[in-house]
Amino acid sequence: MNFNKVAMAFCAMASLASAASAAGFEAGKGVANDLATGSNKRDVTFVERGGNNSYGWRSYDIAIGATVLPWAIPNEESSVYGLRLNFGWGSYMDTYGLDAGVFSATKRDFGGVAVNVFGNSSDGTMGGIQIGLVNIAGGGAYGLQIGAVNFAGDLHGVQIGILNFNNTGLKCFPVINAGF
Repeated sequence: MNFNKVAMAFCAMASLASAASAAGFEAGKGVANDLATGSNKRDVTFVERGGNNSYGWRSYDIAIGATVLPWAIPNEESSVYGLRLNFGWGSYMDTYGLDAGVFSATKRDFGGVAVNVFGNSSDGTMGGIQIGLVNIAGGGAYGLQIGAVNFAGDLHGVQIGILNFNNTGLKCFPVINAGF
């Protein structure tokens, strides 16, 4: 990404924030697009920041993501395709690739290898490997979970841990559990 594209993106976000504020938008959902090209439409959420101002919040598809304490960089509405480093407990929409650090959370789906000390949580489907103290795949697990406690909505793989929970097959089973 060159400097001109960064400057155009900054101007587009500033214009969007000004327009949202001037139009008196209420907090809620909206649609933003790249003002320079009219493409790349994304859903955004307008969040009140005090006074009568509202600002747009854009999601990005990024190659490297980082969470520092509760903050996701660039923001929690983004998806990571590549490497994700967690120095805290922030979350992203989706993560695909290598996910390592302290704790990982995705609001939708995870695919790849997640190795986090305290655990991994995916509200959607997990495809791959989760290794941590506690592993959660709310929508289902397709692969391997290794931890003290593992939970999968629908299990299509193997769980190894002290307690293993899932909604299919053996609902709770210690040490090793499998579902296909």
